[in-house]
Amino acid sequence: MSANNATCTHPVRDLITVALCAALAALTAVIIVMGFKGSALDACKAGGGVFLAVMAVGLVVLQHLKRHAC
Repeated sequence: MSANNATCTHPVRDLITVALCAALAALTAVIIVMGFKGSALDACKAGGGVFLAVMAVGLVVLQHLKRHAC
């Protein structure tokens, strides 16, 4: 059996990892905004923006790694 046949990809695990990292970053942004006495709307906007940004970057990185995997 060659090494190429033994490779195993876990795309769902990768997506869950990216989503959890994005959620953690979003919660951190919410805590920081609330710590500086920001309104609830400001905290939601910051959390949502950070979540979208981290998800986008994470998915681009995953796509790059999948494309250039050995």
